[in-house]
Amino acid sequence: MKPAQHQRLRTKPARRGSALVVALTTLLIAMLISGLVFRSLLSVHRQSRTSLQQLQAHWLAEGAAERACSQLQASSAYAGETWRPLISPASGGDAQSGVAEIRVERPADSKQVHVTVDVRFPDDPWQRASVQRSFEFAEKSPSSPNKNENQSSQEKAP
Repeated sequence: MKPAQHQRLRTKPARRGSALVVALTTLLIAMLISGLVFRSLLSVHRQSRTSLQQLQAHWLAEGAAERACSQLQASSAYAGETWRPLISPASGGDAQSGVAEIRVERPADSKQVHVTVDVRFPDDPWQRASVQRSFEFAEKSPSSPNKNENQSSQEKAP
């Protein structure tokens, strides 16, 4: 074998190996970028779901406050309740249940009724939003309900 042929045989496998390293490195970089994009999309999806749950909990708290007002107008003996409405999403899909705990306190020295509403949506131990509302209500006024606007609103997501 001539020395030129011997050197040509030696350099060919090195070229094949370097092409394989370049191909694997390119594939690794593409997989890393794909993983980062997927992780970002998953994070945005979770944030969107949490935002939707907080908004739904807010509206459920508003509905529970209105329910408490109408119940107090209907009966002065109303002491509160645990309300579990079934809520169907507008986009279709499965209906979810929320929990609204309505508490009514009647101070002895006042004609005002103190109402507290605690809401959890959905009724899930891990992924839920909770909202708390409290307000004063003038008991049994014949004209219109006097729902004072000194509401304290605390919204939180676990």
